[in-house]
Amino acid sequence: MRKVGRFVVVFAAMGALFGLNQGSATAMEAFCFTNDGDAGGKSCYIYHEDKDGNHVDSVKFDAWGEILTVNDLVANGEGVVAYVNGDRYPGMPSAYGPQRYDLSIAEGKSVELKSCQIKDGREYDCHTEWAVA
Repeated sequence: MRKVGRFVVVFAAMGALFGLNQGSATAMEAFCFTNDGDAGGKSCYIYHEDKDGNHVDSVKFDAWGEILTVNDLVANGEGVVAYVNGDRYPGMPSAYGPQRYDLSIAEGKSVELKSCQIKDGREYDCHTEWAVA
């Protein structure tokens, strides 16, 4: 048992040393709500935050019109990507404005909204919320 504990400590130290814990976002804010003018719909927003609590990206699904908006808010070498029901939608740096996708999702259908940060082609720090079209 002692060897297992030692292995876990060594593995964690190696992970920190070699970058298994990527990225600079340290927290996230996510919420969903139903008062968006779409009866039966539920919109969701996901934001990754830096260590000071500032939003560094945003992923928003608006039930009214089934609109997905993906935006990288800070030029920090990281990006953002969204998934809606498994389909991938990349974000754009804020200098180009938010990337909007007009989705065709049947009214009342459950929507899996997932947001991940991305750096050098690798996705990490993902979070999922459940919306309703």
